Amino acid sequence: MTIQRLKTNTTFYIGFFLAITPILLHIINIVIPHFLFSDSININTTTITEWLGFSQSLKYTYIFYLSLPFFCSLSLNQCVFEDVHSGFLIRAIFYSSIKKYWFSNMLTSFIGGFFTVALPLLLDLSATYAFLPLLRPDWMINSLLPSLQLTYFHTLYYENPLILILIYILIGGILGGICTMISSLAALFCKHRTVVISFPLIVCLSLAILTIQFPKIFFDPTTIAIAYSPDYLPPFIKVLILAIILPIVLYLIGIERIRRLVN
Repeated sequence: MTIQRLKTNTTFYIGFFLAITPILLHIINIVIPHFLFSDSININTTTITEWLGFSQSLKYTYIFYLSLPFFCSLSLNQCVFEDVHSGFLIRAIFYSSIKKYWFSNMLTSFIGGFFTVALPLLLDLSATYAFLPLLRPDWMINSLLPSLQLTYFHTLYYENPLILILIYILIGGILGGICTMISSLAALFCKHRTVVISFPLIVCLSLAILTIQFPKIFFDPTTIAIAYSPDYLPPFIKVLILAIILPIVLYLIGIERIRRLVN
């Protein structure tokens, strides 16, 4: 059923296209020119320093990460909206159970959002690896100096940068997955598809505003996914706890809402 829906779900492909567009622009306009006009003697641009999360070409970095909540919400989470408004939800519950149905859709939504973010970031890493030398950054040559306040596990930047990049691809994918789950939950409450798609973006923008006003209480989830964050980072344990608790809360709220919809 999920594979069949994937074949017919046009919004998923639109979301993936929107996700990959800034990646392709970054590769074409930044990575390839660095390759073509690089100095073989003085190398200050490498696979690590030009990957999207660490790139100093901030335009494409910010376009990708700040629009992440929107293009992720065009993923397989839209199946929930279609089930509710087509009446298929009642039939699905009849042949299964509320818990199984909602868990399955939450998991599918998470996976769709995860790969919508992770695959473009892996493509960007592959392109920088193909066109630029794979050298460890040098603190005297490279201008970027990750710190504890701006990059989680920042010591890996000079020790094992590829592992650090993979960690941040994982963080970005998890954020994308959570955004799709939030959109799935919104589909149980809202009749307008535009609101369902935009809801995670609204949540993230609201948190960004609250972070400016109350930086010790709130944090902007889109900026913590950027490897070289433009904002000071909250404690990683705080982010980890929220990433575990939030899906559980979304799951429990969704079950209660479905019970009211089918009764």
